[in-house]
This record gives sequence, structure tokens and C-alpha cells, in this order.
Amino acid sequence: MYKYKILKNKIEKKLNLLSYRRKSNYFGRANSAIWCIGEFLKKNSTKRIIILPSTMCVSPAIIFKLLGFKLEFVDVNKSNGLLNVKKVIKTINEKNNEIACIFYVNLFGNKDLEARKLKNFKKIFIIQDLAQTFLNKENIKSDVFGDLIILSFGYSKIFDLDHGGIVLSNNDKFYNYGLKFDEKIKNTNVSNIGKKKYLRWYDDVIIKKKKNSLKNLRSFASKIYLIKFNNKKLTQINNSLNLLSKEFKRRNSLFKVYKKKITKLKLNIIHSKDTFIPWRFSFLINNKDFYLKLIRKKGNDASSYYPNIGRAFSNKKNKNSYVNSDLIQEKVINFWLTKEYNRNRINKICSLLNDK
Repeated sequence: MYKYKILKNKIEKKLNLLSYRRKSNYFGRANSAIWCIGEFLKKNSTKRIIILPSTMCVSPAIIFKLLGFKLEFVDVNKSNGLLNVKKVIKTINEKNNEIACIFYVNLFGNKDLEARKLKNFKKIFIIQDLAQTFLNKENIKSDVFGDLIILSFGYSKIFDLDHGGIVLSNNDKFYNYGLKFDEKIKNTNVSNIGKKKYLRWYDDVIIKKKKNSLKNLRSFASKIYLIKFNNKKLTQINNSLNLLSKEFKRRNSLFKVYKKKITKLKLNIIHSKDTFIPWRFSFLINNKDFYLKLIRKKGNDASSYYPNIGRAFSNKKNKNSYVNSDLIQEKVINFWLTKEYNRNRINKICSLLNDK
């Protein structure tokens, strides 16, 4: 419809100014976009290794595994949660001719100047996954270095519309492929049966550390990841982008409140000097279960999610393979920066922690 075309033009102009990318593909979920990217890579390259961080959301690993890629996990930096670039370069030097792409995930909204070095490897595709953060007007061109940039408007993200993923690029070939890919998708909502099977798999494989199998992955993946984009969400996406600067300031302001007010605990905050939009206030602490119970007992929510995906999908048994991802899994706590958590509520949380 004409009104949707106008809205897409408005959205694309705004995103172009932020990302220096002229093309935008729309999908029902960011994971639908990742599935499309995986199929595109398979069609256009014989290389089958994908480099991923060992700390990340499990879903991209599931998708790439199902599509037949070999997953090469690399440890992250303890300070910012981003891929350790030196280890990535070492892996590239060892397996350059087999590497299809680098899946560069940004969970915590941080930036790493070292990551720009990855652009030196001209024949390796770079996917920059910003689903858990978002672009902002303070970006400089070198901050946005991926051949494809993934954004999300899904549940609990910076702009929670419970639907929508966008891929930004200057790649005409991918753009046309992405249009056809979304057209073929029939699912309009996540299947409840698929969701239950996923949760069962997650409990078995990630929590209980049982054997991972392709058969189990196939039982739910397409039901929960392949979702058709709903054009009716375009108005909300456009309105969200109008609030981008305001949201950036709001979240940064709340982040600083946590950082300033928690004075009595020894924290290792997962943070860098320069950032995109922070998703949550994340830190490492000993005895995290004690503090989680303390916070939740008073009616506040906190997350301790960030499993070491490398352990679940890799054959590497060496304890030194993913030291920092092991540490993050063991010690991370994430405090929310959503609108339900204003300065007053955050101050109370900080006082609760300082009193213990």
C-alpha cells in the first residue's frame, strides 16, 4: 500500500543518517533476519565457518547450526562483553579460506575501537548485530562497520514493539534476496507449541548441559524464528525513531545513577567509554544469587542471563577456551533501564544493595 511505502521511505532516511546504509530490509523478528542472512551466505559462498562470540543470545547459533555452518566461538572481553579482536584475528589467520563471516554481537551497547581492524579482511563478511542496543546520532562512520547491520524492535529491546527486525546494508544483492525471503514466510506469530519446545530444549541443553542435537533444534526453530513482517508496525517504528535522542539520554542518565549510587559493593561494570544505547546496567559480582534474591524479594526484577553458548555448541572442553564467557555466566547481573525504573526506584535499589 502507498502509505506503507511512504512510511518506509521516512524510516530509511532516518536510518541512513545513523548508519550510512541506504537499504533497509524488514522482517518479523531479528531472528528471521538472521535466518535470511544465513541462507544468503550459503547461496553466495562455499565457505562454511562463522565466527561468533561465546557470550551471546542462543538463537543465532541455533539458526546458523541448522543451516549447516560450522560455528567457531571466540571468547569475549571481560571489560565490555565484545568479541576479543586479537583472538578473532588469530582464528582468521588460521582458517582464513574457510571463514564465511564474523557475527559481531553487541549485547551491552559498548564500542571497541579495535573492532574496526576487522574491516581489513576484505573477503570476510561482517554481520554487526545491534539487536540489544541501537544506533544513535553520536555514531561516527567507523562505529558502524558491518556489511549488514541488524536492529530489533522485539520484546524487551530498546524500543519494545514485540515485533520487527531490520537489516541495513549497501548490498543490492542482499536487499533483493531479503525482499523475496520475507514474502515467502507464512507465519505471522510465534507458535506456542514451538515456544514450549524451545524452552524445553533450553532447559535440557543450556541449563542441564545435555547433548545438543539437530533433531531437537528442527522441532521448534522455524516455528519461532520465521515470522513475516507486519507492515502495520511501520508507524510505531517511525515514531520510535523520532524518540531516539530522548531515549539515548534517558538510558544513559539512568545508567549513571546506578554507577554513582552503588558505592558499597565491589562491581566489575561491563562498560566502555564510548557506547551505543545501553540496554541494561550490567555488572559482574561474587555471590550473585544472594543479590538477585535480595532485589527480587522487594518486587524488583533483575536478569542473570548470559550463558556461555560456546560450551553448548562447541566440542572444546578446555577450561581456558572461554574464560571470560564462563565468568560472565557465573557472575553477571543485569538491571533494567526501562521506563518502569525511574530515578526514585533505582535509588531504592541502590540503597538496598549498599545496606548489605
